[in-house]
Amino acid sequence: MLMLLVFEGIDGSGKGAQIKMLAEYLKQHRIGYRLHKYPTKKAKEAFAHLSGKANVPAQKLADVFANDIMQEQAKVDKEIKEGLVVICDRYLHSTLAYQGAEIGYAKLKKKIGALGAKSADLVVLLDIPPTVAKKRKSMQRKPDRHEKDLEFLHFVRKNYLRMAREGFLSYNWAVIRGDRPREEVFANVLAHIEPLLTKKIA
Repeated sequence: MLMLLVFEGIDGSGKGAQIKMLAEYLKQHRIGYRLHKYPTKKAKEAFAHLSGKANVPAQKLADVFANDIMQEQAKVDKEIKEGLVVICDRYLHSTLAYQGAEIGYAKLKKKIGALGAKSADLVVLLDIPPTVAKKRKSMQRKPDRHEKDLEFLHFVRKNYLRMAREGFLSYNWAVIRGDRPREEVFANVLAHIEPLLTKKIA
């Protein structure tokens, strides 16, 4: 039975669209769910950094992102115990992928691993080339400092794929090509999620 589902990927990977389609699917099958999107509004330093209004050191930024997520762990646990499907639009995997590109993957992985965060029942990694991601974001709005840095996104993507191989914070990863029509991508996403939802649908 699915409990905690995490969507990850570099900026522009299509997480928002896939989560929206999944939410509609869950509604159709009368399955209760809750969505947590990170960072939350409380992580003001993170947004100031991404917008270019402030320059927050990588280690401090990692702490801001991680603390923002950890502060909601009790809430997430409560929702899971209530039988809801908890969907996270980014989780601690994002912190390791992005800040690990600057601090160092191994060092930050050890620190995050010691936080005692709940592991995901499934991590859906929407994998796309940074060039595609940048093009998508430039069509939506003005890219933030991460979204317009192709070299940085290359390292972020590399970190994500490494986490998938290592099974970080979940032994169940689904790496799905995100540079295809969204309906085709969702079919792949659903193929990984439906087996975990069998008891809820029945």
